[in-house]
Amino acid sequence: MIQVFFLGTSGGSPSKKRRLPAFLIRREALNILLDCGEGTQYTLMSYKLGINSIKVIGISHMHGDHVFGLLGLIASMGLLDRKDTLYLLGPRKLKDFLFTAFEYSKFYPPFKIEFIDAYSDSDITITTFKTCHTIESQGYLIIEKDRVKINEEKIRDEGIKDWRIIRKLKEGNPVEFNGKVLKPDDYLIVKKGLKIAYTGDTRPCQSVIDSVKNVDLLIHEATFLNEPSAYTYGHSNVGDAATVALEASVKLLALTHISPRYDDVSLHLREARRIFLKSILPDDLSYITLK
Repeated sequence: MIQVFFLGTSGGSPSKKRRLPAFLIRREALNILLDCGEGTQYTLMSYKLGINSIKVIGISHMHGDHVFGLLGLIASMGLLDRKDTLYLLGPRKLKDFLFTAFEYSKFYPPFKIEFIDAYSDSDITITTFKTCHTIESQGYLIIEKDRVKINEEKIRDEGIKDWRIIRKLKEGNPVEFNGKVLKPDDYLIVKKGLKIAYTGDTRPCQSVIDSVKNVDLLIHEATFLNEPSAYTYGHSNVGDAATVALEASVKLLALTHISPRYDDVSLHLREARRIFLKSILPDDLSYITLK
């Protein structure tokens, strides 16, 4: 199970209804923050989402609405006596941005910050893909590893109670039992891992389509309803996001980075669903659960 919290869904500047971009991805004890607009730490604190529980932060690009909240968040982590390493992914200039600010403000995090290109543990991987904005930018793929379970009903039918046999089957090894060879594939259930993609800011482009194919959730920017100038500024219209979702055969599309010029977004959702039916437009502080 993975929960996705939409902490901020505006773009450029906040509106009365929407905060600046930030998305919290939670899988059991692992908390991943994607982008960190101004005010993100306040949102995390206000709704008790745990600042120091965040292990990995991914920044899509260096425009202020996506990164200005990061300095304050890291400072608060220090004041809250964080000890654990914080893993950061982002554009090449992210490290210089942070350490220049640390130098000028005379704040130095009392915990380790590790800049990485990808993240992996026993349950999940995080990788990046190229997006098409006006500056260096990248999207994120969060992929849950496949989980293998024993088919308990078939094990019972075989009369197997020895945990050593069950362990060998789960490890993918054939086992001899009661005069026959048990093949692991006959006794294992593989649950495919969930896949989530986040684009950050991007105009529609083939590299995004190729990278997000078949994901369970695509969080795609939809800054404008239908503005020809969207592409000039490296953004997408609602129809573009829906078309990407359609061509990439994703399971669910979440529209985000909504320009503050729009107070009523009912037309956005209608336009998206005309092209890709399984589209949603989350409000700030809403969340979805993927299973």
